[in-house]
Amino acid sequence: MTHPAAPLLVRLAGRRVVGVGGGTVAAAKLLPLVRDHGAQVVVISPQLHPSLSAHVTWRQRTYDGAEDLAGAVLAVAATDDAQVNERVAADAEAAGVLCVRSDADGDGTASFPATVRRGPLTIAVGTDGRSPTVARWLREQIEREYGAEYGALVELLGELRDDPAIRAHLSSLPASARRTAWRSIPLLDILAMLRSGSVETAKEVAAACLSSSSD
Repeated sequence: MTHPAAPLLVRLAGRRVVGVGGGTVAAAKLLPLVRDHGAQVVVISPQLHPSLSAHVTWRQRTYDGAEDLAGAVLAVAATDDAQVNERVAADAEAAGVLCVRSDADGDGTASFPATVRRGPLTIAVGTDGRSPTVARWLREQIEREYGAEYGALVELLGELRDDPAIRAHLSSLPASARRTAWRSIPLLDILAMLRSGSVETAKEVAAACLSSSSD
């Protein structure tokens, strides 16, 4: 029985990621990990794509073996040699390190989904490596459907969650009442307000729903 991959969001800020391969494919996989997620990326490759030079630690050589993966939470095998990628994947699995293979979607222990980011909101699509084309197509649909206002909605609700007065009020309620309070916020109406630029009004409406809740 083949089990599907478990969806998981991982914080990589300050964590070591080892990329084996330094070409165009490797750059596409690794650069976002540094730029968007704060990973500390080490690239092992005889050559390095120019876009990576200012962002990674470069070991200008070929892959030596499992010792190159020491301390890594993730390995990215992105060379144009399937045998090297297979060796990296095998070494990573033996060491308990997750591995993404750029040449064999689904054959590594991890994969990068097709992703849409709207501020703190992440929407990801994965197909267990069976159809990257479908994943990309769905991502394009999502990009058209979910605009910047969805990220603004998450930001707004996050601000209310951290508001001392609202926190104090909600903490006095039982868990069921707190859930009811959050669910009472008219999200579609709030989205419409955010879409039209009425950010303060949207916040006032949402805050009123939370503040007026009771047992």
